[in-house]
Amino acid sequence: MGMKHLATIRQSLSGWIFPPCCAGCDAPLDTGRQIVTPFLCEHCEQTLVPIGANYCSVCGQGFELESRTSFRCANCGDRELAIDFAVSAYRGSGVAKNLMHQFKYGKQRHLSRLFGVLLDEIWRDDRLRQESWWVVPVPLHPRRLRERMFNQSDELAREIIRRAPGGIQLTHHHLLKRVKQTVRQAQLDRRDRLTNLSGVFETRSSLPKTPLGGARILLVDDVITTGTTVSECAAALRLKLDVATVAALSVLRG
Repeated sequence: MGMKHLATIRQSLSGWIFPPCCAGCDAPLDTGRQIVTPFLCEHCEQTLVPIGANYCSVCGQGFELESRTSFRCANCGDRELAIDFAVSAYRGSGVAKNLMHQFKYGKQRHLSRLFGVLLDEIWRDDRLRQESWWVVPVPLHPRRLRERMFNQSDELAREIIRRAPGGIQLTHHHLLKRVKQTVRQAQLDRRDRLTNLSGVFETRSSLPKTPLGGARILLVDDVITTGTTVSECAAALRLKLDVATVAALSVLRG
């Protein structure tokens, strides 16, 4: 019996015993809805705005205007990012922003299942459809991890691996550590965000052997805004590992 099938059975049983509600509006959810899109009603789901088909080829910023060619946006056009590209699923506003706030700061760990479903949107990008990737969550500082009791990026990484399309091999690796505690990026303006994380991330002392041709790494974070966090992580990895590609994934694009 596959992992997805087992998860469906568990959701059915828990939904029968403890009828769930939408995390966006508290509306009750029936069992069928809970299996398809856990903890989110149809109305709230319709308010989410996918990044869509038109986005920056580097940082993943979405745009309304249609483009037939890849482009680099103003957010990253004058910067040297250590990632090769970033892909996000939805825009970080409205209900989506509230859901993420509940997940991270409200300690509603169960919402990782919902975000796992929303992250299916990232596979629209053909650049991700390689044979194998190392999935690496962005780490929290140990003190913040104790406060929050879980790393939201690690929870998302597990969901990505569990729900990966057939033919794509994903392996979970904890390659990074956070050596400094900083002010949360969400509390800073763009200028301060670009410098707040300098020297914050390092690789762990024990690293796996990279495959011939270099490792393809998927950095996972909950939200990408300026791209500074994932870029600093990628730079730390490139110092110690033979890397072919570093892509960054997130649920929301801030």
